[in-house]
Amino acid sequence: MSERSSILESKIAEPQSATLQAPRSQARPRRLSRWVLASLLLVALIITALAFLRARRNAAPEAPATTVGAQPAAPQPVEVMTVAAITRSLERRVEVVGSLAADEEVVVSAQIAGELVSLNVDFGSYVKQGQVIAQLDQRDAQLKLEQAEAALKQTMARLGMREGERFDPEQNAEVRLAKASLDWARIELDRVTRLIENGDVARSVYDQALTNYNLAQARYQAARDAVNQQLAIVEQQRAAVDLARKSLSDTIVRAPISGAVKEKHATRGTYLPVNGRIVTLVRINPLRLRADIPEAFSSAVRTGQRIELQIDAFPDRTFSGKVVRIGPSLDERTRALTIEAEVANPHNLLRPGMFAKSELIIEKNALAVMVPREAITTAAGLSKVFVIENDRASERIVKTAATDGHLIEIAEGVKAGELVATSNLDKLQQGSLVRSH
Repeated sequence: MSERSSILESKIAEPQSATLQAPRSQARPRRLSRWVLASLLLVALIITALAFLRARRNAAPEAPATTVGAQPAAPQPVEVMTVAAITRSLERRVEVVGSLAADEEVVVSAQIAGELVSLNVDFGSYVKQGQVIAQLDQRDAQLKLEQAEAALKQTMARLGMREGERFDPEQNAEVRLAKASLDWARIELDRVTRLIENGDVARSVYDQALTNYNLAQARYQAARDAVNQQLAIVEQQRAAVDLARKSLSDTIVRAPISGAVKEKHATRGTYLPVNGRIVTLVRINPLRLRADIPEAFSSAVRTGQRIELQIDAFPDRTFSGKVVRIGPSLDERTRALTIEAEVANPHNLLRPGMFAKSELIIEKNALAVMVPREAITTAAGLSKVFVIENDRASERIVKTAATDGHLIEIAEGVKAGELVATSNLDKLQQGSLVRSH
């Protein structure tokens, strides 16, 4: 009994002593507990990460094992739509630009000096050829005409001429008198010549008869020359009358061409000298279009070819003309050929100086290889198509030209009948395997 009680007392006593010693070492167990907690937290995080990675690895499909010497998978063909390049006739055109100009421009001037008594047109007025546009004072011209006619009548009366009749110089009185004297002198000379041969008259009588004959012949010739001189004066006076009559008619100024008044130079009451300007007229129907053709197309230009014009002032209308003049040489600076086209303007809608965008039709039925627009792609300024040959795509650089609706001409790079791809062009490259439809 005593041994058990002593053991029990000793066990009870131990906790009390431990309790009494605990405050001495309290700081160290606290530091150890913080370090343990941090270590446990780190281990927990590592375990969680490893578990997450294992879960993802288990969830990912396993890649098939590649055996040594196995062939790679064959590429899949690209599905494309194809269209055959066709040949079509079209109008071959050349785009040119130019300006409209008046067909003719005339400065109407006074032919004689005088006062401008009337002016029937103004700036912008339209006139027809032969229409009276102005009139000068006629009094001076009328007096000069009357003076010239009087001088002509006086000369004709001296000669015995009548207006409208054919005049024979032998009918003039002086000529007839001289002719009669000449005839008498000839008869007398013939008679004396026979007598002197027979010795019936003296030699002096023959000499006198011969002298009289020569004098008569000279008088006759002088009379004829005087008449011819008067006839020349008549012709001169007739010309003076015609000139005076023209001066009178020149007082009425008429339009030399049909057109419009571009500029008015004089007003009513102005005294105009000879060649004094009155108005400037321009002919605007037809108009002229001057344009430059590039050297590459110069050999295809011919007179009579049709040209179509677009004017900014009339965006919904197309005007037409034809080539009427071709320059003899090319411009050395621009290497272009200058042409002139005649453009009809019956309603005076167009004006000289208008800018025109035009297309010259150099060939009406030209054969061209055409493909759809969607068959062409552009990269780095180059146009290309994919030609399908033996289920493979062949990339070709092409040169495009004219358009016709949704088709475009291929000048170089594709032949008629070849198949070109029109879809999935962005998936194609040189040698791509395709399945065409």
